[in-house]
Amino acid sequence: GLERGALALPLLGFNLGVELGQLLVVALLLPLAFLLRETRAYRLGAVRLGSAGIAALAGVWLVERAFDVHLLPA
Repeated sequence: GLERGALALPLLGFNLGVELGQLLVVALLLPLAFLLRETRAYRLGAVRLGSAGIAALAGVWLVERAFDVHLLPA
């Protein structure tokens, strides 16, 4: 619903808000990750299972884009 010339400022504001939100999440979780990084649960849960989850999601996205199918709900 915005005029063509009035798109840049709202888009910039939205993107800055998203980036600030991501920085806030990292700022809150990074100290916790540093405290837990030497524990066995962290190495198994965050590193191994987290990496497997990211790889699985990347595989799903690859199949969806390469073959134009939708495996995940929109």
